[in-house]
Amino acid sequence: MKYFFVLALFATAARAAPVDVCYPTEGPKHFLSQWTEDSRTIDLLSRVEDEKFSIEEGEIVYNEDFNGDGVKDFIFLSYSSAGSSGDFTYGFFVQCQGFLRNVGGDYFADVKVLDSHPENTPYKDIQIYSYNRDKQDQIMHRDGKPLTTPHLWRFNSETKLYEGESR
Repeated sequence: MKYFFVLALFATAARAAPVDVCYPTEGPKHFLSQWTEDSRTIDLLSRVEDEKFSIEEGEIVYNEDFNGDGVKDFIFLSYSSAGSSGDFTYGFFVQCQGFLRNVGGDYFADVKVLDSHPENTPYKDIQIYSYNRDKQDQIMHRDGKPLTTPHLWRFNSETKLYEGESR
């Protein structure tokens, strides 16, 4: 009986253990900084992987904890990703010790972090919005505002990424 109790205790602890997206530390690492030129300040997302280095201009649209560890995380809107479709690329980044880890993102009309999360993970749900489109793939409008459809994205502990539908 005492072995069953120990096994049950470890099973509960393993189920409740947070998913650590920061380890292993191999793979791309991201960094955020600001650059001011004239009177304009922009956010920069830098990406380093092996010997490759890239920079994207954009805007931090969310800077609060979304994975439950008490450290502020980020959602970054890339200006360089705007296409003829009207969508932008949003990236979801968890703060690790000394770098950021990308845990998902895609082309969306907008995003909103919700207060809810599944029972098995502290990662908050993210509501993403996709544009409603007509038969010619043009964005539909009502009263001059684009129409969108919300979709729920959730953190997948196995892939260590946010996943969901977007259209």
